[in-house]
Amino acid sequence: MSPRLRILGAVAVALLALAGGYLLLGGGGGTSSAAVKTIKPLHPVKKHAVTAKKQPAPAAKKVAAAVKAKPKRKVAPAVIDGMPGSLALALRTHRVVVVSLYTPGASVDAMASEEAKHGAALAGAGFVSFNVADDKVVAPLSSLLTAAPTPADRVLDGPAVLVFERPSGLFVRFNGFVDRDTVAQAAENAATLAR
Repeated sequence: MSPRLRILGAVAVALLALAGGYLLLGGGGGTSSAAVKTIKPLHPVKKHAVTAKKQPAPAAKKVAAAVKAKPKRKVAPAVIDGMPGSLALALRTHRVVVVSLYTPGASVDAMASEEAKHGAALAGAGFVSFNVADDKVVAPLSSLLTAAPTPADRVLDGPAVLVFERPSGLFVRFNGFVDRDTVAQAAENAATLAR
């Protein structure tokens, strides 16, 4: 048998297979006698009857009003003793505070901030995080870092981790992503030296 005949035979078999599959799957032009089923919603909507609300008793109104009234929260000042308020408050309760600098919307910064938070917890240090785009934080923190030994330590960009010791001294700065163990070790070192 010649190669041409073999190729023609293979093409003929393929065409027959395609035609048979088309007819088998119902594409032969015939109509189906099966009716189309209606689809029921997963969560049917029930109609509720509108009922008149009962008017609460006068004493109940007073109790409800007392429950709804929330006490006003004290908002910490933005700047305390020349530093961001949340950092100053954290340094009052912790000898060492880990500060995470982040840029909003940056996934690496979010991961770095979480690592810094866990590292601070491992060391028993305080933790605050600051958005480097927030001028209320950047100005006092920049003025606090003007005495930093290198110009790179004075720039506020994220991600970065700063470890402060009481009263307001910068112990160490890490630029970029830092894992929790490194942060914990730095905080423990700062606590040991601060004693």
